[in-house]
Amino acid sequence: NYYAFPLDEPQICCPLGDMNGDANAGGSYNVLDIVLLANCVLTQSCANDCIWEHDEGNACGGAPSCNACYGCAADLNGDGGYNVLDIVILANCILAGNCGGRVDDATESRLIMNGNIVSIEADGFIGGVQMTLTHGDDFTIDMTDRALLADYITQGNETRLLVITPETDELFSFEGDFEIAELIVANSHAEISVDDLPLAVSFSLSDAYPNPFNPATTMKLVMPVAGDMQVEVYNLLGQVVSTLTSGYMDAGKYTLTWDASDAASGMYFVKAQADGFTKTQKLMLIK
Repeated sequence: NYYAFPLDEPQICCPLGDMNGDANAGGSYNVLDIVLLANCVLTQSCANDCIWEHDEGNACGGAPSCNACYGCAADLNGDGGYNVLDIVILANCILAGNCGGRVDDATESRLIMNGNIVSIEADGFIGGVQMTLTHGDDFTIDMTDRALLADYITQGNETRLLVITPETDELFSFEGDFEIAELIVANSHAEISVDDLPLAVSFSLSDAYPNPFNPATTMKLVMPVAGDMQVEVYNLLGQVVSTLTSGYMDAGKYTLTWDASDAASGMYFVKAQADGFTKTQKLMLIK
């Protein structure tokens, strides 16, 4: 636990022994502290949220109205930030009675998307997952109910979520498309690697820009998994006038450009095809 000077002055946190993490100032660790820390991580308010205050003459050296902020108490690993890494340390202190880690801690993990379910596989214990998703207005999410804590907050087209001590591989189900903007996977005390991170849940081809254009236009192609992809440009007679990409492609994001310097002005179509994915859009070349 930390004390801090008033919020309208520069924040100077003063450590008070071994109770760092006692977010609700209850004198012991419990699940209420985890809930408070998780809430401030999701709302990104750990540095500012205060629980209670002490009178003049306390451990902060007599400073008047010295506030006890769980923003200070939340930084369990002392790295100056607030995220799932702090929460898993506190959870392990509470559940395992050991703040120093576990012998069965995972060292690597892999995120899996199967249908509308996101799961995680690892070679040992997973203490928590923190994720930030970007998505459209039609996106919905349903968190697992088999975890010590699983919660999320959506603000506009961004969703931040936490899953602490999951009991199964499944983290959440969803409807709609999204991309992973941030991902932190932790064991009981530290971040671990994530292999083959999917960049999106579905194939996508962005709108061409500029459009109308002269002489070149560009599109962004997203491959969530490796596979065969073909992107071609057709004229109004259905004839292929350019192949932008064809063949096997690794998962990733690609920039595709059509240079139409040798083509005549007029309407064209670009068509992208992969396993179960087809998108066609109009292109207008004006010279």
